[in-house]
Amino acid sequence: MNSKSLIQIFLILLIITTCGALYYKYLYKKSSFTNQKQITISEKTKKKAPGNVIKDIEYKSEDGQGNSYTIRSKMGEFKDENSNLIFMTNVTAFMKLKDKTIAKLTSLNANYNISDNNTNFFNNVRLSYLNHNIAADNIDVFFRDSKVEAYNNLVYRNLDLSLIADKVEINLITKNSKVFMLNDEKIKIFKSN
Repeated sequence: MNSKSLIQIFLILLIITTCGALYYKYLYKKSSFTNQKQITISEKTKKKAPGNVIKDIEYKSEDGQGNSYTIRSKMGEFKDENSNLIFMTNVTAFMKLKDKTIAKLTSLNANYNISDNNTNFFNNVRLSYLNHNIAADNIDVFFRDSKVEAYNNLVYRNLDLSLIADKVEINLITKNSKVFMLNDEKIKIFKSN
């Protein structure tokens, strides 16, 4: 090969590399949230009820950081045809975090938003995470923010203490939590013997 051919090949490769770099820098938009939703309805138990009711429903989502969220219920009902909200009954949810820990939530009812995965659990809500257990009237999960808020008749228990407060906010990534009362009362803490 002569030097003219080598220069031409080098220039063509340089142009292709430059175009590729410019495309990825300015035009290619990678989403930090990969939303993989999946409804699993068992064919054996698939029963159409009147209206917009689905039996044995499951949604799965995963974010770009490696956390996954699975929510299952015995029954889900779309209240409105254009709504992204599903009213669920007999609900169980699992949050598998990238550090391989799992948080389990159960409740009698929940409102699940299929567009952003935010879930409002209510009626006999229980949360188990490592050695921590929370019982409350309401627990809200903000999956994209990796945040959980529990409030109303909140009781927190771990291996050696119980705590009664109005509200707790938990960041599932940093493992930090904020516990507080909504009025001037003090948080009640009981140490187990």
